[in-house]
Amino acid sequence: MKGEITLKFLEEIKDFVGSGADLFEVFLRAGYGASAGKLRYEFSKAQKERRQRQELAQYRKRYARFLYRLRQDGLIKGKEQKSGKLVTLTPKGRKKLMALKERYAGRLPEVSAYDKNESDKFIIVVFDIPERERKKRDWLRSVLKNIGLKLVQKSVWMGKVKVSKDFIDDLSELKLIDYVEIFEISKTGSLRHVI
Repeated sequence: MKGEITLKFLEEIKDFVGSGADLFEVFLRAGYGASAGKLRYEFSKAQKERRQRQELAQYRKRYARFLYRLRQDGLIKGKEQKSGKLVTLTPKGRKKLMALKERYAGRLPEVSAYDKNESDKFIIVVFDIPERERKKRDWLRSVLKNIGLKLVQKSVWMGKVKVSKDFIDDLSELKLIDYVEIFEISKTGSLRHVI
């Protein structure tokens, strides 16, 4: 019996690649008389946990470096308080924030941001967006295609999908809501013959 545990332990060490601390932890976790399978399971579990700790440490380092760069650029400053360190924007940081907001204000939402949700009812989307809003019109076409609608005519799209609230909110935010009409067909008619 004593020799069996030593045998199992030595067999695991033979194929083991890692630190002695990991091996010690695995042996303690598995318990006295654990099978080789249990030792392998505990070893893979310990490796996974170590990887997760390393990833978390890397994220923390990146965050600390990012804060350090912001502090070095004079965009933020830290104040000590009883509850911990409080980070605030400097006047230079406020100016940078305003400049970045202006630069990204004209950006359109990601086309892939909306989920494809199938429905049992047809919807028809019709739009007439002015030429001065060409980028927004092209964005709308891409989104409609991405969520699964099919082009019927140049500005008429149809399909069996649900339109998400996020999509409606983005249309409103982009000031396109007045140019877009969305119809839901709840009764069959001549449409049944088309499909």
